[in-house]
Amino acid sequence: MKRQGRQAEAFCSAPDPQSAAILLFGKPGAPIAEHVSQLGDTLLKASKDPMERKRVSYEDAKQDPGSIVDDLFSASLFGGVSLVEYTLQKESEAGPALDALKAIDERGEMPAGRLIVIAGDLGPRSKTRKAFEASKHATALQFFERTPQDFARWVEDHLRESQIEIEPDARQLLVQMLMEDQSLAESELGKLALFSDSLGRPLTTSDVNNLVALEDQSSHFELIDFALDGKTRELANMLPHIAMETAAIPLLIGLLNQLKRLSTAHEISASGIQGARIGEKLFPRIYERQWPAFDRRMRVWSPTILLSLANRVAEIDGECRRASSPQDALVGHLLLDIARTAQARAR
Repeated sequence: MKRQGRQAEAFCSAPDPQSAAILLFGKPGAPIAEHVSQLGDTLLKASKDPMERKRVSYEDAKQDPGSIVDDLFSASLFGGVSLVEYTLQKESEAGPALDALKAIDERGEMPAGRLIVIAGDLGPRSKTRKAFEASKHATALQFFERTPQDFARWVEDHLRESQIEIEPDARQLLVQMLMEDQSLAESELGKLALFSDSLGRPLTTSDVNNLVALEDQSSHFELIDFALDGKTRELANMLPHIAMETAAIPLLIGLLNQLKRLSTAHEISASGIQGARIGEKLFPRIYERQWPAFDRRMRVWSPTILLSLANRVAEIDGECRRASSPQDALVGHLLLDIARTAQARAR
């Protein structure tokens, strides 16, 4: 079975219960990652048994060739079933997914688990695409970039749901910038939501220009990620290319919001909620695919250290807002100090 465009998008929120294996593919710019996340969440909620999400790489499958089939047809040690996500970097890596699909068809019965296969652009002659389209137990979903009108509506809906206040000119600029690569739109909107939280004013065109970073641009939020994750070398290499006279204050606001987010995560953990469920309670949400990296960050930054760091960031923010302050030195040294601390604590 195959579905394309809007039918493929609709499938992700209401998948066919007879589809044990689902292939998602499309040209660069198609919102595949967004729909993988939506489809996975839908399958997890719809499962009658506890379902565990497992991400399998080609290297994993090569080392244990039967693992995908075993995961699909066997109950886990804890009595649940598996949602296996297998990503193809190139079509020559499709073998394990095709073997699993063949096993499903040959057994003639629905496995307890489900298989999601994520690919890039697959032409009509693709063996992988043909196999999924021909199987009665599988569905191939082809995604396209949204039309400008549909994309603008999608951005509007996302801004409204995330409660992001933004000036009209900034809204128009945002849509134009995100249109350059729709596949990055969801992550960029997540950054804006994090930045605007507790900002106390609508986002401006200056904010959008400073914060939205597509693939060929340097991302201010990437600086924050490098610092909090202890990537000192990467941070030091990027800092000289950032115009701190315009970026310093947005960086500090974004950093404070990231620290608040980590503190909130620790509070949720202390209430008894553990693992990826913590991410579901945060705003913006941490999706399951993002959880391992965020979990590592939580282990590095304890609540006590987060409080001390937030106080220091607030002091630097006050200094940067004074006239003639050396913003590049203040913020650059702060980020490098944070990165060195994270690096030391991760050892």
